[in-house]
Order: sequence, then C-alpha cells, then structure tokens
Amino acid sequence: MSRSLQVSIEMVPAACAETTAELDRGGSADVSAETVIVELARSLHASGAPAYELDQGMEEVAAFLGEPATFFSTPTSLFITFTHEEGHTRLLRVYPSDTNLGRYAELHETQRAIQVEGMSVSQAWRRIETLESTLAAYSPVLQVIAFGIASACFGVLVGGNATVVTSAGVIGLLTGGLLKGLGRWNYPTHLINIVVGLIACILASLVQFWVPSGNVELTSLAALIVLVPGLQLTISINELATQNLASGSARFAGAMMSLLTLVFGVYMGHALIHSWVEMPAPTPASTPEIIVSMASVIPLGLSLAVLFQARYRDIVWVVLSTLIGYGSLRLAGLWLLPFAAVWASAVGVGVCGHLISRWRHTPAAIMLMPALILLVPGSLGFFGLSAILLDKDLPGGIHIVSTMMLTSVAIVAGLLTTDVIVPPPTATPAGQGSETAPPR
Repeated sequence: MSRSLQVSIEMVPAACAETTAELDRGGSADVSAETVIVELARSLHASGAPAYELDQGMEEVAAFLGEPATFFSTPTSLFITFTHEEGHTRLLRVYPSDTNLGRYAELHETQRAIQVEGMSVSQAWRRIETLESTLAAYSPVLQVIAFGIASACFGVLVGGNATVVTSAGVIGLLTGGLLKGLGRWNYPTHLINIVVGLIACILASLVQFWVPSGNVELTSLAALIVLVPGLQLTISINELATQNLASGSARFAGAMMSLLTLVFGVYMGHALIHSWVEMPAPTPASTPEIIVSMASVIPLGLSLAVLFQARYRDIVWVVLSTLIGYGSLRLAGLWLLPFAAVWASAVGVGVCGHLISRWRHTPAAIMLMPALILLVPGSLGFFGLSAILLDKDLPGGIHIVSTMMLTSVAIVAGLLTTDVIVPPPTATPAGQGSETAPPR
C-alpha cells in the first residue's frame, strides 16, 4: 500500500473530563457524536462485551449517529476507524476487567435508545457519564460473602460431602477477602492467582489431614471456582467460531494463562504440605441427588448475581438462568451422551435467553453468562492440569484437557444453533428510512 496508516492514540478519559466540565458549566455542551461513540465502545469493552457483539453493535450505532465507523476489538485494545478519517485509526489501550452485567445492561439500553428511540447525542453522553460515576451496586463485604456461598454451592455440585462443602465455603470466604484486598493494592492478576491458589490448597490440605473425609482437589476447585476462567475460555471459542480470530486467540491465551497460574499456585501448596506431612487418602466424589443439587443452585444464582454485579431487577432472571442451565443439563444427561447433553443444555439456555431478551429489551448475556458458568469446562481444565502436575498422570491429564476443549466446542455449537432458532433482534430506528442523524 502506498498510503501509510496513521495511528492516533486517543486519551479518552481526559477528553471525557473536559467535556464533563463543559456540561457542568453550561448545562449542555456540543458533544460530538464521535466522542459518544468512542466512549460507549470503551465502556462496553470494560463491561465484558465480547468482540462479536461489540464490533457489530457499535458499527450500527455509529452508522445511525451519522458517523460510520469500523471497530476491531481484542481483550486489550480497541481500534476505531471513522469513514471520514480515511487513513487514520484511533487506538484505545484497554484492560480486561471483571464482568459487570449491570453496567453492560445499561449500556445496551443506551445503544437501543439511540437507535430505536432517537436519543440525542448529548443525552447519550449524560447517561454514559452517569454510569461511569455510579458506585458498585454491592458492597465488597457482600461480594466476599457471595464468594463463599458460591464456593459452598459448587462443593455440592462437584459431589463433595459435608466436609468438602463446609471447608470450601470457609476457604472461599477467605479467598474472596484476599482477592479483594490484593486487588485494591493493584497486585497483578497472575500473581493474585498464584497466591490464592497456594493458600486455598494449603488450607484444603490441612482440612484433609485433620478430617479424613476431606478431599483436597474438590475443596480447592470449589473454593477457587469463581476464578477458574471457564467462561472466558468458552467466549474465546465462540469468538473464533464467529471469525473474530484475533480477539478469540488472545482471549484463549489469556484464559489458559490464568488457569495455569491458578493451578501452579495449587501445585506449590500441594508440594509444600506433602514435604511436611503424609496426607491420608481423599474421600471420592459422589453424584449429588437431583433435589439437593437443584436446591443449591438457587443460592448459587443469587451469589453469581452479586459477583456479576447484576441489577436488582435482573436478579430473578439470573437465578432462573442457573436453574434452567443446570436442570436442562441433568435432564438431557438422562438420554444423551455427555457432549450432546451439553449442546442441548446450551441450546435451551440460549433460546430462553434470546426470548426473554426480546421481551424485556435487555442483553441476552444476563441469562447466558450465569447459566454458562454451570456448563463451562473450567473445572475439567483444573482437574486435567492438576492430574498432570500433582498426580504425574500425563495421559489422564491430557484426556481431561481434551474433554474440556470438546465441551467448549459443544457449548459454542449450542449457542450458534440458538442464533438460527431465535435470531438476535435487530433494532428498528426511529423514523425508519431516514439517514439523518438524531438531534444533538
């Protein structure tokens, strides 16, 4: 190409601060549509929007606002090229963050308001600024409690006995508190994974040493399950399947690195304890009764609503999604082979999510993400790498890891099938047929 590509790095936060100051002084400001588009895309990315939703959705919004643009997102960067700025691309350096379903839902409603209700540029800017300044819906203490409850519930679902469930809940509480503390001190994520994996394994090992009915692997997995990147792994496979190759590859590498650092911390704790004491044989897992497991899914759904920062009015849908996800998986498992059961469960959850999304005009992710937590193969990856590192069982570990990959593919195949059965809704612009941008 004879024309060189000029890349300009946008200092979005600074620009936002300047425009906010103008709004405060004059009550309204001539905010450009480009500013709103860039900030809306950045906020969606920070809320956990995958590439296949962010890129297409923002291209539709930009076109409606009269500023056609092309978007290209990865887990750590966002490229925006406006049509009228040919030869110029804006690069935003962004960082992966925790999923925030509440903010994502509000931003999704802002997108819809722009396209369907004709929301002006200045009104959209004020809403985005309000969302940016809104505090978390749940206090850190409540999030730590939710971490412990989720760990105990997962202890039930993975077949642990009363000792495993109780110890997983207590260790989950300690792990959640440690996670919040280290996060507040801005420790790197990979270091946090190693530290919490180390401490969780040491505590689980001490429980098994003192209480013969314990199980180190099940307790450690249940206590750390919120950190196991199974959801990110599934999203990465979905991005690859939808031809978002750069984002999918990067997200897959990040998910695997998170899993490796977490398991490495568990390995360090395992090696440290075994160098001091001889551990008794663990109590094997058992399949939980359907009534017990379904009952544990309800508090698990409530905990996931807190951890995913869901809005209060969406909590009931989060709990319902976990019940549908786990219930359909157990039901399908009675007649289908494991991978087919996972596929059928993903289809069921996806169809319900899309139908409720059409009805309530909310993102399907509100029902999909909590339900997928119960389907995603993060626990298989944890067990597979643990078998390789802790038990020196290379063939068995590779078999479990390959099962994890096939389970991810089954989930993605179910989600893609859902898009055929119930296609995602398309926004009908206000004043359909007009190419004029909405008023500012």
